[in-house]
Amino acid sequence: MKAILGGTFNPPHKGHIGAALKAADEIGIDRVHLMPCKLAPHKSVGVSESHRVKMIELCAHNNDRLIPELIELTLPSPSYTVKTLRALKEKSDDTICFFIGADSLYNLDKWYEWEHLLDYCHLVVMRRDDEKFSPPPAIQAWLDCHVANDINVIHAKPAGHVVLTNTPLFSVSSTEIRDVLAGAATPEKAGTPNSPNVALASLWLEENVREYISEHQLYKS
Repeated sequence: MKAILGGTFNPPHKGHIGAALKAADEIGIDRVHLMPCKLAPHKSVGVSESHRVKMIELCAHNNDRLIPELIELTLPSPSYTVKTLRALKEKSDDTICFFIGADSLYNLDKWYEWEHLLDYCHLVVMRRDDEKFSPPPAIQAWLDCHVANDINVIHAKPAGHVVLTNTPLFSVSSTEIRDVLAGAATPEKAGTPNSPNVALASLWLEENVREYISEHQLYKS
């Protein structure tokens, strides 16, 4: 069984990865594959694809539960999750558990060929503790048809189900971290644990990732 966490990882931080590891524990999977998404040429994220990959590799170096999965970067554009999942199934017979946040679930019906996602994987939704879970009616109706109430189902079947997990609420985002690294932190917010300040980057980024960012002057405005 292969757990996949996709994202821009710009930069990869402990909040996103920590939630995925907690969800993996909940469904009985040991390792999580970090899969950087392929971005359209017109969509700039400020750092190169190679830098994003290197930061993921550094995260994996720190934790043997993490594995880089770079398949999407090798696929032709445009990039769509359903196509990536199809390519993963062609590459291996492993059962795939694809992790997404609740916010992504709420917009799932806007994804390309979203109705076919479960042809290739089980979907693992990471709900944040203490946040109200309220999918739109169409998504809720779809969930009612596919939610697995018994975790053993996803270990017995190759695809087709949704698992709802509860993960810690990590009050941090890549945008906040990038703002801090770019020097955009506001003095009045300094000193509060969940606000953008210099300490935030130290708290939420692995040390070797911080050193890499500093060495290559990433995110500097």
